[in-house]
Amino acid sequence: MFEKNSSKNSIDNGLFSGSPPYPLTLEVEELISPLKNSRRATKFRKHPSVSLPPRPLNKFLLFRRDFHAKMIRQGMKMPYAKVSSLISQEWNKQPANVLRFFEILENLAKDKHNEMYPDYRYSPKKISAKL
Repeated sequence: MFEKNSSKNSIDNGLFSGSPPYPLTLEVEELISPLKNSRRATKFRKHPSVSLPPRPLNKFLLFRRDFHAKMIRQGMKMPYAKVSSLISQEWNKQPANVLRFFEILENLAKDKHNEMYPDYRYSPKKISAKL
Protein backbone atom coordinates (compact mmCIF):
# COMPACT_ATOMS: atom_id res chain seq x y z
CA MET A 1 0.00 0.00 0.00
CA PHE A 2 2.39 2.77 1.18
CA GLU A 3 6.03 2.69 2.03
CA LYS A 4 6.53 2.12 5.70
CA ASN A 5 10.02 3.62 5.66
CA SER A 6 8.91 7.11 4.64
CA SER A 7 9.16 8.96 7.95
CA LYS A 8 7.16 11.99 6.81
CA ASN A 9 4.20 10.25 5.20
CA SER A 10 3.74 7.08 7.16
CA ILE A 11 1.38 6.02 9.88
CA ASP A 12 3.98 3.46 10.97
CA ASN A 13 6.71 6.01 11.71
CA GLY A 14 7.09 5.32 15.41
CA LEU A 15 4.73 8.07 16.57
CA PHE A 16 1.86 5.65 16.81
CA SER A 17 3.27 2.29 17.77
CA GLY A 18 0.48 -0.16 18.38
CA SER A 19 -2.99 1.11 17.67
CA PRO A 20 -3.58 4.57 16.15
CA PRO A 21 -4.69 7.37 18.51
CA TYR A 22 -8.03 7.64 16.71
CA PRO A 23 -10.02 4.56 15.68
CA LEU A 24 -10.85 5.03 12.00
CA THR A 25 -14.22 3.95 10.62
CA LEU A 26 -13.05 3.91 7.01
CA GLU A 27 -10.03 2.05 5.71
CA VAL A 28 -7.02 4.35 5.26
CA GLU A 29 -6.98 3.82 1.48
CA GLU A 30 -10.66 4.75 1.19
CA LEU A 31 -10.24 7.74 3.50
CA ILE A 32 -7.27 9.31 1.71
CA SER A 33 -8.50 8.70 -1.84
CA PRO A 34 -9.79 11.83 -3.57
CA LEU A 35 -13.56 11.95 -3.90
CA LYS A 36 -14.65 10.64 -7.28
CA ASN A 37 -18.22 11.93 -7.18
CA SER A 38 -17.68 15.51 -6.09
CA ARG A 39 -18.93 18.20 -8.47
CA ARG A 40 -15.40 19.27 -9.30
CA ALA A 41 -14.12 15.72 -9.90
CA THR A 42 -17.08 14.91 -12.14
CA LYS A 43 -16.63 18.13 -14.10
CA PHE A 44 -12.90 17.43 -14.47
CA ARG A 45 -13.55 13.89 -15.76
CA LYS A 46 -16.01 15.20 -18.36
CA HIS A 47 -13.94 18.22 -19.47
CA PRO A 48 -10.31 17.88 -18.31
CA SER A 49 -9.02 20.51 -20.69
CA VAL A 50 -11.24 23.33 -19.36
CA SER A 51 -11.85 22.47 -15.71
CA LEU A 52 -9.65 22.03 -12.66
CA PRO A 53 -9.20 18.82 -10.67
CA PRO A 54 -10.51 18.71 -7.09
CA ARG A 55 -8.29 19.92 -4.27
CA PRO A 56 -6.63 17.37 -1.95
CA LEU A 57 -8.34 16.73 1.37
CA ASN A 58 -6.87 18.50 4.39
CA LYS A 59 -6.71 17.02 7.90
CA PHE A 60 -10.05 18.44 9.01
CA LEU A 61 -11.84 17.17 5.89
CA LEU A 62 -10.32 13.72 6.46
CA PHE A 63 -11.56 13.79 10.06
CA ARG A 64 -14.96 14.99 8.88
CA ARG A 65 -15.21 12.26 6.26
CA ASP A 66 -14.37 9.53 8.77
CA PHE A 67 -16.52 10.94 11.58
CA HIS A 68 -19.51 11.29 9.24
CA ALA A 69 -19.05 7.67 8.13
CA LYS A 70 -19.08 6.68 11.81
CA MET A 71 -22.33 8.61 12.36
CA ILE A 72 -23.94 6.90 9.37
CA ARG A 73 -22.87 3.43 10.58
CA GLN A 74 -24.37 4.21 13.99
CA GLY A 75 -27.64 5.20 12.31
CA MET A 76 -27.51 8.83 13.39
CA LYS A 77 -29.63 11.09 11.19
CA MET A 78 -29.69 14.86 11.57
CA PRO A 79 -29.70 17.97 9.38
CA TYR A 80 -26.47 18.68 7.51
CA ALA A 81 -25.82 21.93 9.41
CA LYS A 82 -26.09 20.09 12.74
CA VAL A 83 -23.77 17.35 11.49
CA SER A 84 -21.17 19.95 10.53
CA SER A 85 -21.48 21.70 13.88
CA LEU A 86 -21.12 18.45 15.81
CA ILE A 87 -18.08 17.37 13.78
CA SER A 88 -16.46 20.77 14.29
CA GLN A 89 -16.97 20.53 18.05
CA GLU A 90 -15.47 17.02 18.08
CA TRP A 91 -12.48 18.18 16.04
CA ASN A 92 -11.77 20.95 18.55
CA LYS A 93 -11.82 18.42 21.42
CA GLN A 94 -9.18 16.14 19.88
CA PRO A 95 -5.78 15.88 21.61
CA ALA A 96 -2.53 16.79 19.85
CA ASN A 97 -1.62 13.19 18.98
CA VAL A 98 -4.93 12.76 17.08
CA LEU A 99 -4.32 16.02 15.21
CA ARG A 100 -0.82 14.79 14.32
CA PHE A 101 -2.32 11.47 13.15
CA PHE A 102 -4.61 13.38 10.77
CA GLU A 103 -1.66 15.50 9.58
CA ILE A 104 0.06 12.27 8.56
CA LEU A 105 -3.13 11.13 6.83
CA GLU A 106 -3.26 14.53 5.09
CA ASN A 107 0.26 13.96 3.73
CA LEU A 108 -0.77 10.51 2.52
CA ALA A 109 -3.86 12.03 0.89
CA LYS A 110 -1.69 14.63 -0.87
CA ASP A 111 0.59 11.87 -2.16
CA LYS A 112 -2.42 9.94 -3.44
CA HIS A 113 -3.84 13.11 -5.01
CA ASN A 114 -0.51 13.75 -6.76
CA GLU A 115 -0.65 10.24 -8.23
CA MET A 116 -4.14 10.84 -9.63
CA TYR A 117 -3.62 14.46 -10.69
CA PRO A 118 0.11 14.90 -11.38
CA ASP A 119 -0.33 18.29 -13.07
CA TYR A 120 -2.44 19.79 -10.27
CA ARG A 121 -1.27 23.14 -8.92
CA TYR A 122 -3.27 25.14 -6.41
CA SER A 123 -4.09 28.52 -7.91
CA PRO A 124 -6.68 30.49 -5.98
CA LYS A 125 -8.83 32.93 -7.87
CA LYS A 126 -8.45 36.54 -6.82
CA ILE A 127 -11.61 38.16 -5.53
CA SER A 128 -12.30 41.35 -7.39
CA ALA A 129 -12.79 44.47 -5.30
CA LYS A 130 -16.40 45.30 -4.48
CA LEU A 131 -17.73 48.52 -5.93
